[in-house]
Amino acid sequence: MTQKNLSVNYFKIIPIINEAEYVNAQNKITKAFELPEDREYENVYQTHGEVGLFGKRKYKNDYIFGTFAFTQTENIPPKQNKTSKATENLNLDDDDGLGYQTSFIFDKQTNIIAVVSRRPGVNVTSIENFIRLNFDLPVFRFERIAYKSSLDNFLRTTSYRKLKVKIANPTEITPLLDNKGLAVTEFSKLIKEFGANKISFEVTTSAKESLPINPVRNMVNNLLRVTTGNIQTMEVVGNDEDVEEKVFNFISNRISDSITVEITRHGEFRTKEVYQQLELKFQLHLVFFREIYKNRIE
Repeated sequence: MTQKNLSVNYFKIIPIINEAEYVNAQNKITKAFELPEDREYENVYQTHGEVGLFGKRKYKNDYIFGTFAFTQTENIPPKQNKTSKATENLNLDDDDGLGYQTSFIFDKQTNIIAVVSRRPGVNVTSIENFIRLNFDLPVFRFERIAYKSSLDNFLRTTSYRKLKVKIANPTEITPLLDNKGLAVTEFSKLIKEFGANKISFEVTTSAKESLPINPVRNMVNNLLRVTTGNIQTMEVVGNDEDVEEKVFNFISNRISDSITVEITRHGEFRTKEVYQQLELKFQLHLVFFREIYKNRIE
């Protein structure tokens, strides 16, 4: 039996709204992710296909389990004989395509969603777009969850000596960086101008000096919100004697797990097994999530 490990990433879904309306907006997001069965949903476009819900949701206490499916209807590869190497079209009907599953678990007490990451599959941006299309919600974002102690120490640090960033396919994320402060916006313009497949930079200062604090924090804050997986490296070196932690690696500090799925020739959607593993992984972080990220009440 062949098995494959798949990553599980965790996101807090946060409404972008004034404080007076925050709780109401948060509760609307919670309600939306119940994804009731008694209504129809519109699919959203993802490169070379579309994304929609697959099968029925599962409800267990405060957890909601569900699965999105990416149906690839464009740029479909041919079938190929492994001996002769001859290729032939799959001859799919117009409404058919290649199907790829992406499952999730959503906690109603925290509005945290854990999403299985697989390629090909449904990316997190498509899930965001699906929810926005099918529900009347205020603006919101998916924010990757990092271990709290490291983030607190980063914000406590009053002197930064180095900022190092590496991004793959950077043009894909420029819409997320525009109008986010001078340094971030100028960085976005630079990416667009060069149109490179990969961009990396490192900014340093002397041991006794500090990089400008607010631009560093703004850059980190906005890149942390990029959910597409393009950010390969994001590291800050602090220079504060009062803070013991000196190196902040915001990629390795993100909370991530893995689950195991069986690989079969015809790739059935094994949602039951995936949901069981997702619940076990989520439980490992439950105390932390509900202590730090519990939904607000009036």
